[in-house]
Amino acid sequence: MPSAAGAGNDILARIMAPAMAEDLGVNIKVVNKEGGNQVIGLNALASAKPDGLSLGFTNIPSIFGRYLDPSKKAGFDRESFAPTGSFALNDIVIGVNKDSPYATTQELFDAVKASPGTITVGTDSRAGDDHVNLRTIEKELGLEANIVHYNSGADKIAALVSGEVDFALGGVSSFIGQAKSGEINVLSVLSDVPSPFFPEVTTLSEQGFEVAPMSNNFAVSVPAGTPAPTVAALEAALQAATEDPDVVTALENAGTVPNWMPAADVATLWEEREATTKPIIEELIAGE
Repeated sequence: MPSAAGAGNDILARIMAPAMAEDLGVNIKVVNKEGGNQVIGLNALASAKPDGLSLGFTNIPSIFGRYLDPSKKAGFDRESFAPTGSFALNDIVIGVNKDSPYATTQELFDAVKASPGTITVGTDSRAGDDHVNLRTIEKELGLEANIVHYNSGADKIAALVSGEVDFALGGVSSFIGQAKSGEINVLSVLSDVPSPFFPEVTTLSEQGFEVAPMSNNFAVSVPAGTPAPTVAALEAALQAATEDPDVVTALENAGTVPNWMPAADVATLWEEREATTKPIIEELIAGE
C-alpha cells in the first residue's frame, strides 16, 4: 500500500484484503510503504519478486503523475506492472468550505474568471490526477486558478476545511466524511450522472459546463513477469471479493462505487488514459 495507514486507499485495501484472503485460503497482510507521493511504495511493488506474493494499488489515473513526471524519479512505468483487475470507481467532485462565499459552481467559476490566478485550489500532488483534472477544466472553460499542491489527499482536505484554499477537486471518498459532517459543501460532480453519495448535487454538464466526465479506477496489480496462471488466480479472487455483499456495503460506506473490471480491460484503460494524460502532464511540467 503506497499510502499511509488510515488514508483512503489504505481503508479500501483493508476492506479487500480479508475477502481476497478468504477466497485464496492464505493470509494477506497490508504493508504501508508511504512517501514520495506514492513513488516509494510503487517502486517496492515494481521491484518485488514476480511470484504473486506482492500486489498493490495502481490507481488510474493517479499513477500517471508518479512516473510521467521526471522530478518524481520513479523506477517504474506502465510496463512494470501486470493488472489483476479494478474493484471500484471514485467519482470526482468540486467542493468548498462550509463558510465559502460561493454557493454554486457558477459563482465559483465566475470568481475565478474575474480574478485570474487569485482564487486558490488544492491538489494532492504536482502532476497527479487532481492537477491534470484541474488543468483540463481550466483549458476547456477558460479558467486560471492559483493551484496549491499538498502531500496527500488528507492534507488537501484539511486545507479546504481550514479555509487555506478556496476550493478543491478530488474523489468522493476524500470528501465524503467532511461533507457529511457539514464542514464541506459539494458543488458539482464531474460525471455523466449524479453521484449516489450526493444525489442532490447536479453534474457539471447539467450545470451547463461542457467538460468530459472524470473518475478514478481502483486497480490492483502485481509486478510484470508474474506467471499468467498466478495473475488469473488473483484476478478471480479480486472479482469474488468485489462481488461479496459485505464488501460492496463496506466499499459504499467508504465513498466508492463497487465496479468490477477484468485485468485485460484495466490494461486497455491504462494504455488509453496514459496516452491522453501524458501530453497534459508534459505541458504542466514545461510551464513550471
